[in-house]
Amino acid sequence: MKKIVTTGLFFIVLFFNSLIFAQQNDKTVVAFTKSIEQEKKQEYVPAIETMLSLNDSTSYEVNLRLGWLNYKAGNKKKSMEFYNKAIQTKPNAIEPRYGYGFPAYSLGDFNDLIEQDKKILQIDPNNKIINGNLGSIYYYNKEYTKALSYLEKVNALYPFDYDNNLMLGWTNLRMGNNAEAEKYFNIVHLYIPNDASANEGFTAIKRVAPNDEKLMAGLTKAYEFASKTDYKSAVNSVKNVYDKSSYFLNLKLGWYCYLAGLQAEAVNYYKIASELKPNSVEPKLGCAIPTEILGNKNDLKNHFDNIIAIDPHNTYAHYKLGVLAYEKKEYEKAFTYFEKVMSLYPTDADALLMQAWTNYQLNKTSESKALFNKVLCFSPNNASAINGLSLKPIDQIKKSAPLKSY
Repeated sequence: MKKIVTTGLFFIVLFFNSLIFAQQNDKTVVAFTKSIEQEKKQEYVPAIETMLSLNDSTSYEVNLRLGWLNYKAGNKKKSMEFYNKAIQTKPNAIEPRYGYGFPAYSLGDFNDLIEQDKKILQIDPNNKIINGNLGSIYYYNKEYTKALSYLEKVNALYPFDYDNNLMLGWTNLRMGNNAEAEKYFNIVHLYIPNDASANEGFTAIKRVAPNDEKLMAGLTKAYEFASKTDYKSAVNSVKNVYDKSSYFLNLKLGWYCYLAGLQAEAVNYYKIASELKPNSVEPKLGCAIPTEILGNKNDLKNHFDNIIAIDPHNTYAHYKLGVLAYEKKEYEKAFTYFEKVMSLYPTDADALLMQAWTNYQLNKTSESKALFNKVLCFSPNNASAINGLSLKPIDQIKKSAPLKSY
């Protein structure tokens, strides 16, 4: 019996070793894998040479990778050239325009950077990072009115974002809008009590932070407890100063309750915050985390549907909706969600993997294999992708056989 088992294991190991060898002999996968290993060792020039050895000047993925590697190697102009090639190949993708921003910023080429950022906003008007970036660029260029328009866009969707509230405080201060500046600096204090930059802002407008002393004492204690990972004490500290009508306190309690493992309470506070500001995204994103832990799939879907209704290009929501549809075997629906993510971020390994499995389930064998190989380019030796490549087409597998996909 022992001999039979040993022999069986030998053939299993041989099968998987053969499979991995076969995939690693795909020259594109091999080149990407090798370049990633070289990058980890900070061997950027050899990594560039590895990618150039593919002799593929038209590949979106290759040009994107070369853009990044040249940036890391200090070849900023060359990096921009490769990112431009990727942009020309997929003009509606966001990721190469993001990438272009790194060398452009390093070179101080702000006109180019602003142009790319504005093109991203043509594709994704609610993009939090880009609206924030443009707000910062215009602020430091002393174009405060322009800065304000972008920062307020972020604020509409993420009213409790620390960096954005701080920038709004300083932008309003520079414009002479002291009352508005004071409002935003107060919100910063709700996020981080006694924040140094907010205090500096209060000093500039010759005001002392007017927030209620009891409120600030409670939030300061909560902040200190949270820094020591004593989240239940942090929850209790906020509850001592809780005001149901405060959007910010409900968000803070939602987060601390989640960290404390009080998922049902977290959901409750996030829902109150969402009711107070129905057009904001952040409480819906927050609420999705404890909702998923509680296993409430219908509620989870509703949260992400509501996010997309406000922010149609929110790729996190699209991805999660795709996973939910896949789990329900609604593969056509799943396909559309993952396709949306991939249209904006064509090399996102998670979306590529799920779309590969979705294509497999839809019996699109050649499409699924191509995507599994792409996954291996960006996530070398990904077990799920290797597993997918080893399987027979779905129509050749008995329906009774269980299939673990991801």
